[in-house]
Amino acid sequence: MQNKLCPVLFLLFLIMCQPSFAAEVLVFAGSGMRVPLEEIGKNFTAETGIQVVYDFDGSGRLGSKILMGVKPDIFVPGSDTWALKLKDEGYVKDCVPVAYHTPVIITPKGNHRIKSLRDLSSKNIKLALGDARAAAIGRNNQRLFEKIELDRSALNIVARGIAVKQLVQWVESGSVDASIVWRADAVQSGNVEMIEIPEGVNLIDSIPLCLMANPSNIDEASIFWTYLLNDGPKMFAKHGFQPIQLEQ
Repeated sequence: MQNKLCPVLFLLFLIMCQPSFAAEVLVFAGSGMRVPLEEIGKNFTAETGIQVVYDFDGSGRLGSKILMGVKPDIFVPGSDTWALKLKDEGYVKDCVPVAYHTPVIITPKGNHRIKSLRDLSSKNIKLALGDARAAAIGRNNQRLFEKIELDRSALNIVARGIAVKQLVQWVESGSVDASIVWRADAVQSGNVEMIEIPEGVNLIDSIPLCLMANPSNIDEASIFWTYLLNDGPKMFAKHGFQPIQLEQ
């Protein structure tokens, strides 16, 4: 471990020797990763003095910003779809999966009318789903419905969310009867009923940590990247994600 930290400490020393300025790292991240990433950022700043600035939004909206020329240092989308796209186009240098994103059905507390995916097609069930153009959970839902041959036109979809936290809030408030979100968001809420999707049917995505090819803050990005690889899995596990043990 000591050998791994030496490059990080050296880079930190160089930054501290620079003229006084607010060292920071800009991180684009899907809204579903807000809780673990904010805690990682807080701990990192306390240890290094480097500020972590987050832009949390739907993965599709963040990916589009990057294509338009906005330059984050790190990108953490909700699935590898945008990671692979941006890597193919030269925007991303390296991607490493840190945790799994597992879809579950959620309903308001005390609402037990829904037992399975098929129950979602009932006309008296008001459903909110992710917007496939903006959120990773929306694209996952599309693939899931195609897999089980569920006719989406039969669903009573009353709202489309651009981020998974928005879907959770609508269910918590009782504005809708159900949604499909990531398990970690349901666990973090604590105010919804959670219905598992059978393992043989479910489509589980992986969450990648992506280091951008041309970060605006090169030294700070390198230090935070190493910190993420070291602390990411345990922090994601703490907040309800199934971690992927990274090779160092």
